[in-house]
Amino acid sequence: MSSLTRRRVAEDGETEKKFAQGQRLQSRERFADAEARYRKVLAVNPVHIGALTGLTECLIALKRERDAVGILDRAAEGTDKDARFLFDLANLCSNVKHASRARSLYERVLELDPENVPALINLGHLVDEQGETQHAVDLLSRAIELKPLSARAYGMLGKVLTGTSLHDDAMACYRRSIELDPGISQTWTNLGALLEILGRHREALDALHRALTIDPDCDAARWNLARVLLMVGETEAGWDMYGFGFACGQRQPYRPFPGLIWEGQDLTGKTIMVWREQGLGDDLFFSTCYTDLIARAGHVIIETDPRLVPLYRRTWPQATVRPEAWKSTGLGNYGEVDFDYTAPAGLVAAQLRRRVSDFPSAVNPLVPDPVRVAECRDWLASLGPGPKIGLSWTSKKVDDIRSINYTALADWKALFEIGGVQVVNLQYTNVDAEAEALEREFGLTLHRMPGLDLFKDIEGAAALTSCMDAAVVPSSFPAVLAGALGITCFYYSAPHGWTRLGTDRLPWFPSMRCYSVDHTTDKAKLAAGIVTDVARFLGK
Repeated sequence: MSSLTRRRVAEDGETEKKFAQGQRLQSRERFADAEARYRKVLAVNPVHIGALTGLTECLIALKRERDAVGILDRAAEGTDKDARFLFDLANLCSNVKHASRARSLYERVLELDPENVPALINLGHLVDEQGETQHAVDLLSRAIELKPLSARAYGMLGKVLTGTSLHDDAMACYRRSIELDPGISQTWTNLGALLEILGRHREALDALHRALTIDPDCDAARWNLARVLLMVGETEAGWDMYGFGFACGQRQPYRPFPGLIWEGQDLTGKTIMVWREQGLGDDLFFSTCYTDLIARAGHVIIETDPRLVPLYRRTWPQATVRPEAWKSTGLGNYGEVDFDYTAPAGLVAAQLRRRVSDFPSAVNPLVPDPVRVAECRDWLASLGPGPKIGLSWTSKKVDDIRSINYTALADWKALFEIGGVQVVNLQYTNVDAEAEALEREFGLTLHRMPGLDLFKDIEGAAALTSCMDAAVVPSSFPAVLAGALGITCFYYSAPHGWTRLGTDRLPWFPSMRCYSVDHTTDKAKLAAGIVTDVARFLGK
């Protein structure tokens, strides 16, 4: 062995030693020290993908995301010929959600190697997440053409098609993937998600159990299993697994507080801080537990979306309600902790609503702003006498799957024709075109409160909704707001949403009368039945 070769071997050995040191330091959460080791490795070998991965993870842990992105971008610009390195770097960028760079790297790999099946599959997954469904289908179809026995390609194509109305095709892809390789946990997990959408919940449970047999630590499978268990009414088992929604990134925000998470301990004389998770709708569902929590605890702190703070303060004056702080002891940036325990709102429900029988017969309704309520009542009085029925019919987010849950304004023509009824808009999207067509074609008026932005002005939306004699609503935010205000609702949604907890109603909101809608539903018959029930409720 020449002296030059011996020197290179020695340098390689020293580089790998520093890399191993970086890994050990990172595992001990000594991120700054690990960063220094990884940078030394990269100074010698700029395409050391392990050091790039470790350095990126350390920078993210240190809240230096911009630095991490800069490192990845410079690494991508430093080479354009090594397809293997570019592929690994693309995977790293994808894992840390640097999607734009990941996409450009996968595309560069395919320029160098057009028949790279793993790159086709990964790029297909990425562009699907960016809403380019047909492009994803094309990429995955090409992968299957090149490698007809690729279980991964069939499984990923099934996942893409699950997000469309082509459920039979998605099912065929999953079955083919499993036939080729029954040992891929992710395929069983995604199959479970499709079966959940189709309402085949017992089959979904079987698929998810298969996924966990293969990979017992798959958080996505555990989260899907939690949701399906809640759907079929196995609430205690479902709530026990509910926390995996945070582990797999499906529930946000992730705020770990080591040693402080409430798991049902006695709260007498203790302070508990509850934080908002997910969007406004989920927060309102879980807020129905706060009255019970306040009765148990010495003091309750509620951190929520700033738009809900005034409503919550009026409703629970004995609690401390404050805008959510994007902080967590687990991330080392909370500061002084002013509570004994803490929990996300959903885990409070998991403790206080273990069984359907634990739900109260009535909610403690939210208290809207009395000044805004008076303004709404004055405007409603100007419309003339008679009951005021609030109406919402769609959602801001409608895709092939979700569209089956919604209707059109024209479907509710008979509601406007109930004698003496004034129909009031609660729909927070732009309704101008539909409302004008309704008036032009049928001479019917959807009353819209002047100057009220139902999307941005939650206080105004709550005040107006509280003045309704009843509301007709689909599965969207106006329904949840009306339920939390204690308004009688005629509510239609998918028959087995997890919030129904295996029942034919919404235990969270006893004032709701529930109707089921799926891909077989005749929307005209659905509307006719609900309108008949509204008229009967009003004594018409």
